[in-house]
Amino acid sequence: MKPLLCLDLDNTLVYSEEANVKGYNDALKKVLNIIQKPSLIIKLMGRPHEEIVKMLIKKANKTATKEQIKEIMYLHDKFIINKYYKLTKAIPGIKKTLKELKKKYYIAVISNASHKNIIANLKGAKISKNLFKAIVGYDQVKHSKPAPDLILKVDKILKTKASYMIGDSVYDIKAAKRAKVKAIAVLTGHYSKASLLKEKPLIILKSVNKLPKFLEKEEKCHTI
Repeated sequence: MKPLLCLDLDNTLVYSEEANVKGYNDALKKVLNIIQKPSLIIKLMGRPHEEIVKMLIKKANKTATKEQIKEIMYLHDKFIINKYYKLTKAIPGIKKTLKELKKKYYIAVISNASHKNIIANLKGAKISKNLFKAIVGYDQVKHSKPAPDLILKVDKILKTKASYMIGDSVYDIKAAKRAKVKAIAVLTGHYSKASLLKEKPLIILKSVNKLPKFLEKEEKCHTI
């Protein structure tokens, strides 16, 4: 069986800031009649979906019921799935890299976005979902990253143990460590190198495009 790689979605495989900003603001506007600065929404990306919504409401000095929070989460996903997914773009070179990785590894996408949201954003970025052995979103597990649930869910689906978790945020590294998986950080997101280093990943790469060469070196080290 091929080794398993778990990859984050947003800012690891795709750039979806514009889609997320519009999705959150449309949902906030409809439910609470508020909007937030794009810079704030982008800064919060990588966190659990519900946590982002709660923080956006708090920053607006508003309160919301549990039902309203759930509605905002639902509408955010609905707006992206039905309209804003078209704004999502693939990170340059990523399609070629994924095809290269697929030759030697099983690759899975795990994200704090919902399953349908992931599928929509892959479609918007023109990345084939067939490249992935598994696709798992927050709505398929009990706890989002930084909990290990998403990684463990993929392990269960594919009946194997992930070898690496690759992502742009501190939450990806924390999830990897809690699942006892090697963590690889990438610098294509909004987390600084210093903040990623504090979580002590195995390595920090410029992007996922540097992953095939790194893994090749890793394999050579382990076969000596």
